[in-house]
Amino acid sequence: MDEKGLWNELLEYARWAPSPHNVQPWKVKILSEKEAEVYYDPKRLLSVEDDTGKFTIAGFGIFIEMLSLAAHKSGFTVAEEYNGTLLDASKTELTLFAKIKLIKTQEKEPFDRELIVKRRTSRLPYDGRPIPEAVVQELKDIAKKYGHTFTFSNEEDMIKWILQLNCDTVFYDLKDTATREEIGYWLRCFANEARSKKDGLWAYCMTMPGMLMYLFFHLHFFFDIPFIKSFAKSYYLKSTAGTKTVGWLTGAFSNPSDWINAGHMLARLWLCLTKHNLYLHPFGSTITNKDSHKRLREKFNVDEGKEEMWLIVRMGYSETPPRSLRLSVSDILL
Repeated sequence: MDEKGLWNELLEYARWAPSPHNVQPWKVKILSEKEAEVYYDPKRLLSVEDDTGKFTIAGFGIFIEMLSLAAHKSGFTVAEEYNGTLLDASKTELTLFAKIKLIKTQEKEPFDRELIVKRRTSRLPYDGRPIPEAVVQELKDIAKKYGHTFTFSNEEDMIKWILQLNCDTVFYDLKDTATREEIGYWLRCFANEARSKKDGLWAYCMTMPGMLMYLFFHLHFFFDIPFIKSFAKSYYLKSTAGTKTVGWLTGAFSNPSDWINAGHMLARLWLCLTKHNLYLHPFGSTITNKDSHKRLREKFNVDEGKEEMWLIVRMGYSETPPRSLRLSVSDILL
């Protein structure tokens, strides 16, 4: 296999890595059979919602972890040389994020790389079954290995509170012009646009009619009318019906090294659920929205001087959800 052959093979898997709003900010430059460089595209950053870049950097951690998982079949792991590079949306050209290298390994890998392709986010209603205790323990063990704590709840009142907070946050974000415009830029309301751009938030995957999603962001004032707002919230909450388990992650999440470490961990948590035919739906906006995050801190009494609650998710069984689109390997390669 030539120097590009193995990297191309690995990228066919890693390109399915999730990223905030499906922005896919990564580019890869192959240097040799064993070495490559990962760059970020400043045009694919979220300068408003993710102003520090922490969730996008966590996304890079997921991407690199999935490269490593994909490489294991060929007897390699991927080591990264990441020096705490921050993301800067004001830059005008691609910028080096990390150097990566293939290293021989004999360590056993518990996750088959085909899980990377199988993994999806499910915004569909779940079937009302909580996730099994044995799976919860696996998730706890993975989080602990990376220095984090995974906590879960099957309590009806807790689940209802979190689902309502997530719903409310959608409307909080709608009122902020800068946030609304940034989200709107990444909306793919109609199939032809989604298939052309191969990124962003496709209405089909968001379980919303394309026209409704378009109106929601471009005629947002219409949804301030009380009875319409009430209907819209009720419609949205129906998509989260059947949720019987919610979970959250706490731990070090204050600097770039923390963020990329969290990404490596999240990749494995997600694939663990996939292995058990379970789905995850992250409620990222409840963290990035300051009002919602404040409500979370108060609800859970989190002392963020010691640790941070940095992700909340719902988990469960659902029908197979639609798959969001991804850039091709040729789009990613420099």
